[in-house]
Amino acid sequence: MADFGISAGQFVAVVWDKSSPVEALKDLVDKLQVLTGNEGHVSVENINQLLQSAHKESSFDIILSGLVPGSTTLHSAEILAEIARILRPGGCLFLKEPVETAVDNNSKVKTASKLCSALTLSGLVEVKELQREPLTPEEVQSVREYLGHESDHLLFVQITGKKPNFEVGSSSQLKLSITKKSSPSGLSHTVN
Repeated sequence: MADFGISAGQFVAVVWDKSSPVEALKDLVDKLQVLTGNEGHVSVENINQLLQSAHKESSFDIILSGLVPGSTTLHSAEILAEIARILRPGGCLFLKEPVETAVDNNSKVKTASKLCSALTLSGLVEVKELQREPLTPEEVQSVREYLGHESDHLLFVQITGKKPNFEVGSSSQLKLSITKKSSPSGLSHTVN
């Protein structure tokens, strides 16, 4: 497991869904608790309950979604907006989702570029694709079972995005340097 830059004292959220195997979720949370130490905190949220959760704005340094091994999580625009809201300024989202490699406008499964656009529209910056990997036969079955989607053109994509270093609606005084412009030499004229 990658450590996602998690260090002692950080607040981390793990977002899971019904496709997430319980043992894999428990294993991931145990590993994250070791990384965050006694000063940090690992919160576990079901994706379907995230919008009703009572998390305050800027609650988490890092959010991992769809990263429980075996998960086939899809992220709606509302979920991505909520994730952006509860991330701290400068905080990171690491997300994994099955994507279509062929454009299918009727599909609820997005393409990688549409998923990146959705993260940007939710307010995240520095959105970038970290890796692509094929689905295992078990994951293909999970996509059929939990998402009701059948395709020969699926890949898993892992994407990261960062919350800007400010809160939406915050204000800051801008320091502007305004100097008087002097008239260029040679253009002044005298009246006789």
